[in-house]
Amino acid sequence: MSLLPQELRDAYEAFQAALDACGDLDALMRLKGAYIGREGSHAARMMDLLKAAPKEQKRELGASINALKGKWEEGLRIRQAELEDARKRQASLAQAWDPELPPPTPAKGAMHPLNRLMDRMVEVFRPLGYHVEEGPEVETEAHNFDGLNIPADHPARGSADTFYLKEHGDLLLRTHTSPVQVRVMQRLAPTIEARGGIRFLAPGRVYRKDEIDPTHSPMFHQVEGLLVGKGIGMHHLKGTLDYAMKALFGPKAEVRFRPSYFPFTEPSCEVDVRCPLCGGDGCRVCKGSGWVELLGAGLVHPNVLRFSGIDPEVWSGFAFGIGVERTAMMVSQTPDLRLFFENDTRFLAAMGGLD
Repeated sequence: MSLLPQELRDAYEAFQAALDACGDLDALMRLKGAYIGREGSHAARMMDLLKAAPKEQKRELGASINALKGKWEEGLRIRQAELEDARKRQASLAQAWDPELPPPTPAKGAMHPLNRLMDRMVEVFRPLGYHVEEGPEVETEAHNFDGLNIPADHPARGSADTFYLKEHGDLLLRTHTSPVQVRVMQRLAPTIEARGGIRFLAPGRVYRKDEIDPTHSPMFHQVEGLLVGKGIGMHHLKGTLDYAMKALFGPKAEVRFRPSYFPFTEPSCEVDVRCPLCGGDGCRVCKGSGWVELLGAGLVHPNVLRFSGIDPEVWSGFAFGIGVERTAMMVSQTPDLRLFFENDTRFLAAMGGLD
Protein backbone atom coordinates (compact mmCIF):
# COMPACT_ATOMS: atom_id res chain seq x y z
CA MET A 1 0.00 0.00 0.00
CA SER A 2 3.01 2.33 0.38
CA LEU A 3 2.98 3.34 -3.32
CA LEU A 4 -0.70 4.47 -3.25
CA PRO A 5 -1.36 8.21 -3.16
CA GLN A 6 -2.70 9.63 0.11
CA GLU A 7 -6.24 9.86 -1.23
CA LEU A 8 -6.44 6.14 -1.95
CA ARG A 9 -4.79 5.17 1.34
CA ASP A 10 -7.53 7.17 3.07
CA ALA A 11 -10.15 5.38 0.97
CA TYR A 12 -8.73 2.01 2.02
CA GLU A 13 -8.91 2.90 5.72
CA ALA A 14 -12.46 4.34 5.41
CA PHE A 15 -13.86 1.34 3.52
CA GLN A 16 -14.31 -1.00 6.49
CA ALA A 17 -16.09 1.63 8.59
CA ALA A 18 -18.41 2.45 5.69
CA LEU A 19 -19.04 -1.27 5.14
CA ASP A 20 -19.99 -1.86 8.79
CA ALA A 21 -22.40 1.09 8.65
CA CYS A 22 -24.41 -0.43 5.81
CA GLY A 23 -27.72 -1.43 7.37
CA ASP A 24 -29.52 -2.62 4.23
CA LEU A 25 -28.83 -3.84 0.72
CA ASP A 26 -29.56 -0.45 -0.90
CA ALA A 27 -26.82 1.20 1.14
CA LEU A 28 -24.48 -1.67 0.27
CA MET A 29 -25.11 -1.24 -3.47
CA ARG A 30 -24.33 2.46 -3.22
CA LEU A 31 -21.09 1.66 -1.41
CA LYS A 32 -20.23 -0.94 -4.06
CA GLY A 33 -20.69 1.63 -6.82
CA ALA A 34 -18.54 4.18 -4.96
CA TYR A 35 -15.61 1.79 -4.59
CA ILE A 36 -15.60 -0.68 -7.51
CA GLY A 37 -18.03 0.86 -10.04
CA ARG A 38 -17.00 1.33 -13.69
CA GLU A 39 -16.97 5.13 -13.67
CA GLY A 40 -16.06 7.68 -10.96
CA SER A 41 -15.28 5.03 -8.33
CA HIS A 42 -12.15 4.67 -6.23
CA ALA A 43 -11.16 1.65 -8.34
CA ALA A 44 -11.57 3.61 -11.61
CA ARG A 45 -9.41 6.45 -10.28
CA MET A 46 -6.74 3.95 -9.26
CA MET A 47 -6.61 2.63 -12.83
CA ASP A 48 -6.12 6.19 -14.09
CA LEU A 49 -3.23 6.57 -11.66
CA LEU A 50 -1.77 3.28 -12.90
CA LYS A 51 -1.87 4.46 -16.52
CA ALA A 52 -0.11 7.71 -15.60
CA ALA A 53 2.53 6.12 -13.38
CA PRO A 54 6.16 5.81 -14.54
CA LYS A 55 7.00 2.53 -16.26
CA GLU A 56 9.29 1.36 -13.46
CA GLN A 57 6.44 1.74 -10.86
CA LYS A 58 3.62 0.16 -12.84
CA ARG A 59 4.36 -3.44 -11.76
CA GLU A 60 4.41 -2.82 -8.01
CA LEU A 61 1.59 -0.26 -8.11
CA GLY A 62 -0.61 -2.59 -10.14
CA ALA A 63 -0.14 -5.42 -7.65
CA SER A 64 -1.09 -3.12 -4.77
CA ILE A 65 -4.21 -1.90 -6.60
CA ASN A 66 -5.34 -5.45 -7.39
CA ALA A 67 -4.86 -6.54 -3.76
CA LEU A 68 -6.86 -3.56 -2.53
CA LYS A 69 -9.71 -4.20 -4.98
CA GLY A 70 -9.75 -7.84 -3.92
CA LYS A 71 -10.20 -6.86 -0.25
CA TRP A 72 -13.06 -4.52 -1.17
CA GLU A 73 -14.82 -7.15 -3.30
CA GLU A 74 -14.46 -9.82 -0.58
CA GLY A 75 -15.81 -7.47 2.12
CA LEU A 76 -18.77 -6.50 -0.06
CA ARG A 77 -19.63 -10.17 -0.74
CA ILE A 78 -19.54 -11.10 2.97
CA ARG A 79 -21.65 -8.10 4.00
CA GLN A 80 -24.17 -8.79 1.22
CA ALA A 81 -24.60 -12.38 2.42
CA GLU A 82 -25.16 -11.16 6.00
CA LEU A 83 -27.78 -8.61 4.97
CA GLU A 84 -29.62 -11.11 2.77
CA ASP A 85 -29.75 -13.65 5.62
CA ALA A 86 -31.10 -10.98 8.00
CA ARG A 87 -33.78 -10.00 5.47
CA LYS A 88 -34.85 -13.64 5.07
CA ARG A 89 -35.11 -14.12 8.86
CA GLN A 90 -37.16 -10.96 9.20
CA ALA A 91 -39.48 -12.06 6.40
CA SER A 92 -39.88 -15.48 8.01
CA LEU A 93 -40.79 -13.90 11.36
CA ALA A 94 -43.28 -11.60 9.70
CA GLN A 95 -44.99 -14.56 8.01
CA ALA A 96 -45.13 -16.50 11.30
CA TRP A 97 -46.65 -13.61 13.26
CA ASP A 98 -50.34 -14.01 13.98
CA PRO A 99 -51.94 -10.62 14.78
CA GLU A 100 -54.86 -12.38 16.50
CA LEU A 101 -52.68 -14.00 19.16
CA PRO A 102 -52.62 -12.25 22.56
CA PRO A 103 -49.34 -10.58 23.52
CA PRO A 104 -46.93 -12.66 25.63
CA THR A 105 -47.56 -12.44 29.34
CA PRO A 106 -44.59 -10.87 31.16
CA ALA A 107 -43.01 -12.96 33.89
CA LYS A 108 -44.19 -12.06 37.37
CA GLY A 109 -41.88 -11.74 40.34
CA ALA A 110 -42.56 -13.52 43.61
CA MET A 111 -41.33 -13.62 47.18
CA HIS A 112 -38.38 -15.95 47.78
CA PRO A 113 -39.50 -19.36 49.14
CA LEU A 114 -37.49 -18.89 52.35
CA ASN A 115 -39.27 -15.61 53.07
CA ARG A 116 -42.60 -17.24 52.32
CA LEU A 117 -41.79 -20.07 54.71
CA MET A 118 -40.82 -17.65 57.48
CA ASP A 119 -44.15 -15.90 56.98
CA ARG A 120 -45.87 -19.27 57.20
CA MET A 121 -44.07 -20.05 60.47
CA VAL A 122 -45.20 -16.74 61.89
CA GLU A 123 -48.80 -17.55 60.94
CA VAL A 124 -48.52 -20.93 62.69
CA PHE A 125 -47.77 -19.16 65.98
CA ARG A 126 -50.15 -16.22 65.64
CA PRO A 127 -53.14 -18.17 67.04
CA LEU A 128 -51.04 -18.72 70.17
CA GLY A 129 -50.66 -14.97 70.68
CA TYR A 130 -47.15 -14.47 69.27
CA HIS A 131 -46.21 -11.27 67.43
CA VAL A 132 -43.04 -10.42 65.44
CA GLU A 133 -40.01 -8.57 66.78
CA GLU A 134 -36.85 -7.69 64.85
CA GLY A 135 -33.30 -6.74 65.76
CA PRO A 136 -30.05 -5.69 64.03
CA GLU A 137 -27.90 -8.21 62.17
CA VAL A 138 -24.76 -6.38 63.34
CA GLU A 139 -24.76 -6.95 67.09
CA THR A 140 -22.70 -6.25 70.19
CA GLU A 141 -20.99 -8.96 72.20
CA ALA A 142 -23.19 -7.97 75.14
CA HIS A 143 -26.41 -8.81 73.33
CA ASN A 144 -25.07 -11.74 71.30
CA PHE A 145 -23.15 -13.45 74.13
CA ASP A 146 -23.13 -11.81 77.57
CA GLY A 147 -26.88 -11.38 77.80
CA LEU A 148 -27.37 -15.01 76.81
CA ASN A 149 -25.17 -16.46 79.55
CA ILE A 150 -22.34 -17.30 77.14
CA PRO A 151 -19.07 -16.74 79.05
CA ALA A 152 -15.97 -15.10 77.63
CA ASP A 153 -14.14 -18.44 77.25
CA HIS A 154 -16.98 -20.15 75.35
CA PRO A 155 -15.86 -21.55 71.94
CA ALA A 156 -18.72 -19.76 70.14
CA ARG A 157 -17.03 -16.46 70.95
CA GLY A 158 -13.88 -17.42 69.06
CA SER A 159 -12.97 -15.95 65.70
CA ALA A 160 -13.15 -19.44 64.21
CA ASP A 161 -16.93 -19.46 64.70
CA THR A 162 -17.99 -15.80 64.58
CA PHE A 163 -17.61 -12.98 62.03
CA TYR A 164 -16.16 -10.07 64.02
CA LEU A 165 -15.98 -6.52 62.70
CA LYS A 166 -12.56 -5.78 64.17
CA GLU A 167 -12.48 -2.16 63.07
CA HIS A 168 -15.66 -1.49 65.06
CA GLY A 169 -14.75 -2.68 68.54
CA ASP A 170 -16.99 -5.43 69.89
CA LEU A 171 -19.40 -5.53 66.91
CA LEU A 172 -20.06 -8.78 65.07
CA LEU A 173 -22.52 -10.46 62.73
CA ARG A 174 -25.08 -12.09 64.99
CA THR A 175 -24.69 -15.86 65.28
CA HIS A 176 -28.36 -16.43 66.15
CA THR A 177 -31.56 -14.43 66.49
CA SER A 178 -31.42 -14.85 70.29
CA PRO A 179 -30.08 -11.30 70.83
CA VAL A 180 -33.57 -10.13 69.93
CA GLN A 181 -34.73 -11.92 73.11
CA VAL A 182 -32.39 -9.79 75.21
CA ARG A 183 -33.34 -6.53 73.51
CA VAL A 184 -37.08 -7.15 73.75
CA MET A 185 -36.97 -8.34 77.37
CA GLN A 186 -34.90 -5.30 78.35
CA ARG A 187 -37.44 -3.05 76.65
CA LEU A 188 -40.53 -4.72 78.09
CA ALA A 189 -39.23 -5.67 81.55
CA PRO A 190 -40.65 -2.51 83.24
CA THR A 191 -44.17 -3.33 82.00
CA ILE A 192 -44.08 -7.14 82.16
CA GLU A 193 -46.51 -7.29 85.10
CA ALA A 194 -49.07 -5.16 83.32
CA ARG A 195 -48.63 -7.20 80.15
CA GLY A 196 -48.95 -10.50 81.99
CA GLY A 197 -45.81 -11.80 80.28
CA ILE A 198 -43.94 -11.65 76.98
CA ARG A 199 -44.27 -13.75 73.86
CA PHE A 200 -42.95 -13.09 70.35
CA LEU A 201 -41.16 -14.50 67.30
CA ALA A 202 -37.94 -13.09 65.82
CA PRO A 203 -37.30 -14.19 62.21
CA GLY A 204 -34.13 -13.17 60.39
CA ARG A 205 -30.69 -13.90 58.95
CA VAL A 206 -27.78 -15.13 61.05
CA TYR A 207 -24.10 -15.79 60.30
CA ARG A 208 -21.58 -18.43 61.35
CA LYS A 209 -18.29 -19.68 59.94
CA ASP A 210 -19.76 -22.97 58.74
CA GLU A 211 -18.44 -24.91 55.76
CA ILE A 212 -20.91 -25.06 52.88
CA ASP A 213 -22.48 -28.51 52.44
CA PRO A 214 -25.99 -29.88 51.79
CA THR A 215 -27.19 -28.86 55.28
CA HIS A 216 -24.90 -25.94 56.29
CA SER A 217 -24.19 -22.41 55.09
CA PRO A 218 -22.29 -19.41 56.56
CA MET A 219 -25.49 -17.39 56.16
CA PHE A 220 -28.87 -18.87 57.00
CA HIS A 221 -32.21 -17.99 58.56
CA GLN A 222 -33.80 -18.67 61.93
CA VAL A 223 -37.16 -18.05 63.52
CA GLU A 224 -36.64 -17.49 67.25
CA GLY A 225 -39.51 -17.79 69.72
CA LEU A 226 -39.75 -16.66 73.34
CA LEU A 227 -42.48 -16.92 75.96
CA VAL A 228 -42.10 -15.53 79.50
CA GLY A 229 -44.83 -15.89 82.09
CA LYS A 230 -45.54 -17.23 85.54
CA GLY A 231 -45.33 -20.97 86.11
CA ILE A 232 -44.02 -21.78 82.62
CA GLY A 233 -42.49 -25.27 82.44
CA MET A 234 -41.13 -27.85 80.02
CA HIS A 235 -44.62 -29.22 79.38
CA HIS A 236 -45.64 -25.85 77.87
CA LEU A 237 -42.62 -25.93 75.57
CA LYS A 238 -43.26 -29.49 74.39
CA GLY A 239 -46.94 -28.86 73.74
CA THR A 240 -46.20 -25.68 71.79
CA LEU A 241 -43.55 -27.25 69.57
CA ASP A 242 -45.51 -30.45 68.98
CA TYR A 243 -48.41 -28.29 67.78
CA ALA A 244 -46.10 -26.20 65.57
CA MET A 245 -44.39 -29.17 63.89
CA LYS A 246 -47.71 -30.82 63.12
CA ALA A 247 -49.02 -27.54 61.72
CA LEU A 248 -46.00 -27.33 59.44
CA PHE A 249 -45.58 -30.97 58.40
CA GLY A 250 -49.06 -32.41 58.85
CA PRO A 251 -50.89 -34.16 61.70
CA LYS A 252 -48.88 -37.37 61.25
CA ALA A 253 -45.51 -35.70 61.76
CA GLU A 254 -43.33 -37.55 64.27
CA VAL A 255 -41.47 -35.33 66.72
CA ARG A 256 -38.86 -36.27 69.32
CA PHE A 257 -37.15 -34.30 72.06
CA ARG A 258 -33.54 -35.04 72.99
CA PRO A 259 -31.70 -33.65 76.03
CA SER A 260 -29.04 -31.13 75.04
CA TYR A 261 -27.10 -28.15 76.34
CA PHE A 262 -27.33 -24.43 75.53
CA PRO A 263 -25.90 -21.74 77.81
CA PHE A 264 -29.07 -19.65 77.59
CA THR A 265 -31.56 -22.40 78.51
CA GLU A 266 -31.77 -24.89 81.38
CA PRO A 267 -32.90 -27.58 80.88
CA SER A 268 -32.26 -27.66 77.12
CA CYS A 269 -33.36 -29.95 74.31
CA GLU A 270 -33.08 -30.50 70.60
CA VAL A 271 -36.19 -31.22 68.55
CA ASP A 272 -36.11 -33.60 65.59
CA VAL A 273 -38.69 -34.48 62.96
CA ARG A 274 -38.67 -37.83 61.21
CA CYS A 275 -37.13 -37.32 57.76
CA PRO A 276 -39.85 -37.20 55.08
CA LEU A 277 -37.35 -37.78 52.28
CA CYS A 278 -36.58 -41.34 53.32
CA GLY A 279 -39.36 -42.03 55.82
CA GLY A 280 -36.77 -42.75 58.49
CA ASP A 281 -34.74 -45.29 56.49
CA GLY A 282 -31.70 -43.02 56.27
CA CYS A 283 -30.53 -40.71 53.49
CA ARG A 284 -28.08 -37.92 52.70
CA VAL A 285 -30.18 -35.20 54.34
CA CYS A 286 -30.72 -37.01 57.64
CA LYS A 287 -27.18 -38.48 57.44
CA GLY A 288 -28.54 -41.99 57.79
CA SER A 289 -30.25 -41.37 61.15
CA GLY A 290 -33.83 -41.13 59.88
CA TRP A 291 -34.31 -37.84 61.77
CA VAL A 292 -33.58 -34.20 60.93
CA GLU A 293 -32.73 -31.74 63.69
CA LEU A 294 -34.79 -28.57 63.24
CA LEU A 295 -34.87 -26.80 66.59
CA GLY A 296 -32.91 -26.03 69.70
CA ALA A 297 -35.05 -25.17 72.71
CA GLY A 298 -35.33 -25.10 76.47
CA LEU A 299 -36.45 -23.13 79.50
CA VAL A 300 -34.91 -19.64 79.66
CA HIS A 301 -31.89 -19.63 81.97
CA PRO A 302 -32.37 -17.51 85.11
CA ASN A 303 -29.21 -15.56 84.26
CA VAL A 304 -30.74 -14.49 80.92
CA LEU A 305 -33.86 -13.23 82.68
CA ARG A 306 -31.78 -11.50 85.33
CA PHE A 307 -29.54 -9.78 82.73
CA SER A 308 -32.66 -8.38 81.04
CA GLY A 309 -34.08 -7.02 84.28
CA ILE A 310 -36.67 -9.76 84.91
CA ASP A 311 -36.86 -11.51 88.28
CA PRO A 312 -36.38 -15.30 87.72
CA GLU A 313 -37.97 -15.98 91.12
CA VAL A 314 -41.28 -14.65 89.75
CA TRP A 315 -41.05 -15.26 86.03
CA SER A 316 -39.99 -18.22 83.91
CA GLY A 317 -40.20 -19.01 80.23
CA PHE A 318 -39.08 -21.04 77.27
CA ALA A 319 -37.26 -20.24 74.03
CA PHE A 320 -36.71 -22.05 70.75
CA GLY A 321 -35.00 -21.47 67.42
CA ILE A 322 -36.10 -23.04 64.13
CA GLY A 323 -33.73 -23.44 61.17
CA VAL A 324 -35.64 -22.10 58.17
CA GLU A 325 -33.48 -23.72 55.46
CA ARG A 326 -33.72 -27.18 57.02
CA THR A 327 -37.45 -26.75 57.45
CA ALA A 328 -37.73 -25.69 53.81
CA MET A 329 -35.85 -28.84 52.81
CA MET A 330 -38.31 -30.90 54.83
CA VAL A 331 -41.41 -29.23 53.43
CA SER A 332 -40.26 -29.28 49.80
CA GLN A 333 -38.21 -32.50 50.04
CA THR A 334 -35.14 -30.69 48.64
CA PRO A 335 -31.90 -32.62 49.25
CA ASP A 336 -29.50 -29.63 49.23
CA LEU A 337 -30.07 -26.23 50.89
CA ARG A 338 -27.60 -24.59 48.47
CA LEU A 339 -30.33 -24.71 45.84
CA PHE A 340 -32.17 -21.97 47.74
CA PHE A 341 -29.27 -19.54 47.21
CA GLU A 342 -28.26 -20.26 43.60
CA ASN A 343 -31.05 -18.12 42.05
CA ASP A 344 -32.10 -20.75 39.52
CA THR A 345 -35.55 -19.45 38.59
CA ARG A 346 -36.69 -22.94 37.57
CA PHE A 347 -36.05 -24.23 41.08
CA LEU A 348 -37.53 -21.16 42.76
CA ALA A 349 -40.68 -21.41 40.61
CA ALA A 350 -41.03 -25.08 41.59
CA MET A 351 -40.98 -24.09 45.25
CA GLY A 352 -44.56 -22.81 45.09
CA GLY A 353 -45.40 -25.77 47.33
CA LEU A 354 -43.85 -23.89 50.25
CA ASP A 355 -46.83 -21.52 50.29
